Amino acid sequence: MERIINMGMTGEFAEINEIFREGDTFKFDLEMFRDSKDQNMQLLLGLFDELETVMNTLANINGITEEELEDEDI
Repeated sequence: MERIINMGMTGEFAEINEIFREGDTFKFDLEMFRDSKDQNMQLLLGLFDELETVMNTLANINGITEEELEDEDI
């Protein structure tokens, strides 16, 4: 997700990026980038979606919960 945000903020959304100052915080959502016309952005979003699908499939097959997948201590 970080790469998608970085690509968007250096490309199609560069003018928005200029508004942010050091120390500012903002919660990004991938949906903000879905309408992008940038082919690279669309490729990254497709890859992200495919990874999510594979991770959900593996979790279902192996009985792993969403909480276990998001546990940062592992």
